Amino acid sequence: MKKFLATLLIGLFFLSTIGIVSAAEELPREQTLYTANSSPPTNANPVYGSNIIPIAGLVFEPLFQLNFMKTELVPWLAEYGKWVSSNVFEVKLREGTKWQDGKPLTAEDVKFSFEYYEKVGLKNWSEYGLREIKVVDDRTIQFVFEKTPNVWAWRNQLYRVLILPEHVFKNIDPKNVKTMTFLGDEQKYLVGSGPYKLYKVVPQQKAIFIRNDDWWGARYFGLPAPKYIVQLYVQSNDQAANMFLRGDLDVGTYYVDIVELKKKNPNIVSWLDRPPYFPPVVPVIMYFNTKHKPLDNPLVRKAIAEAICPAQIVKQGPISDLPDQTPLGNIMKSWKEKIGVSQLIKEYGWKYCDPQDAAKLLDEAGIKDTDGDGWREYNGKDLVLTFAACGPCSDWMQAVEIVVNQLKVIGIKVDVRKYDWGTMVSKQQAGEFDLTMHWAGTFESDPYSVYHNLMYYKNETDKGGANFGNYYNPKANELLDELAKTADEAKQVELLRELTEIWLKDVSAVPLYMGTLFYEANTQYWANWPNEKNPTGVPIFWPGFGTWGTALAFLSVRPAKAIGPTTVTQTVEKTQTVEKTQTVEKTQTVEKTQTIEKTVEKTVTQTKGGICGPALIIALAAIPLVAVRRKRR
Repeated sequence: MKKFLATLLIGLFFLSTIGIVSAAEELPREQTLYTANSSPPTNANPVYGSNIIPIAGLVFEPLFQLNFMKTELVPWLAEYGKWVSSNVFEVKLREGTKWQDGKPLTAEDVKFSFEYYEKVGLKNWSEYGLREIKVVDDRTIQFVFEKTPNVWAWRNQLYRVLILPEHVFKNIDPKNVKTMTFLGDEQKYLVGSGPYKLYKVVPQQKAIFIRNDDWWGARYFGLPAPKYIVQLYVQSNDQAANMFLRGDLDVGTYYVDIVELKKKNPNIVSWLDRPPYFPPVVPVIMYFNTKHKPLDNPLVRKAIAEAICPAQIVKQGPISDLPDQTPLGNIMKSWKEKIGVSQLIKEYGWKYCDPQDAAKLLDEAGIKDTDGDGWREYNGKDLVLTFAACGPCSDWMQAVEIVVNQLKVIGIKVDVRKYDWGTMVSKQQAGEFDLTMHWAGTFESDPYSVYHNLMYYKNETDKGGANFGNYYNPKANELLDELAKTADEAKQVELLRELTEIWLKDVSAVPLYMGTLFYEANTQYWANWPNEKNPTGVPIFWPGFGTWGTALAFLSVRPAKAIGPTTVTQTVEKTQTVEKTQTVEKTQTVEKTQTIEKTVEKTVTQTKGGICGPALIIALAAIPLVAVRRKRR
């Protein structure tokens, strides 16, 4: 009988625990952070494309987290990472790293993880020149390369590879990983090292995470404030806007009319406290097909660049900000200052919004209006350039329409050919265009990757990933090859300065406007969201980008006073120490009281739409509070 009662009591306790987190209305609101994604949570696979945001970064962790808004690596599982010779990169794990099941996380797990990524077909480390992964001791591991490797490409792997528990994943056939969702019975394999555990997925509704109070990182970073994180399935922009108004959503990446939203709910914040509010991160650029005449002539490309007026695009087109003449976005401010971009633009750059000079350059190139009909001729025919565009992308089409009118002023006809997104990308990759636009190649965390994407070209199979127009300059190739293996920052800056000079002289592409990340947060329950003055993390709340700074954003929030009739005040005290040497360490103490606020989650309906740019993933409908830009005549 005693055994029966004991079993019954344990069972009742277990059921009561489940009730706390399974019923949405029983989650204490002031301990629960709500975010959302535009697709239902159907896949928790940490290796192959999870669509559940916290899996990467908060459940499974990398050696380093990336703060994309500052292009900085933050030591995480790693205490440090450094080149101990020209071909050996050494990583030292922090003391005390462990898995959520209590087993120690060691250098053997790191070695296993990098090798596992190759076994499942996601990496080919031989392409990086990696010869050997050597375990020195429990906390030290060395990556040994054949010769001096591409230090930039390797840097990117330090935050992209998630560290997996060998004692769990060695029992999973790598061939089967591609098809696993890690839900249902497979959830037993979700043994991460991070501050949150996946508790439950409610199909077509939400994923619920609960804090790992035994997280190894608490001694370095403090425990995160939210006890629960819930990712809701919210596909439409108007539904998200209404949830922000009600206080049912704390943070998201949705294309809403944030000005109107802020008027109706003063708790709504974003990256900037002024237009465009959404953070302008990287330029959306117009690519030239340099294999097509007369676009093979830098003089013609410069003329077209000078006819472009980004100020008009920003005023009348999509929500954005002004670019400069380089492909390096706002996130690379520190790099641009080191390179001296402003001075280089004065010396070698073209002038935006100068149709008069553009006309002179076209005359000089022999492209003139000889019959007086207002259109310039090339080889005896009107010069007509085809523009491959994404027809359903309403924001991009606004920009395309403005560009067409700007080129009309200098006598160039543009034939806009509208495709769906996939077809447009295939046209770009095949070089079937004269002009096209995209942010591809610029959405990177370092200047080398940007220039390599846009300028590198050896042949059709060996070229930059976004060199759609097959731009070719042997000097640029030479500089990129040298930069790839250069770890010394002073030398890096020198090489980047030369690449920037070539970019400005050759005009291989034209920045049209600064693409923004749609990002809004609600301070009713949670405060200290990242912003321009507090760039603690990155406002990219998309699956797969957790290690780009999303995890840092989640970990930086603190409780705010709730607004409502049943409010319990929370007290938060923090002390933080940062030592900026090879390692960045933080110590944070958080005291908090529990709250009794409750919320009810609501189901949503699905709609579709056409928003592009860096937030392409959020392609949703534009209704009541969705952002709308009217043309000004």
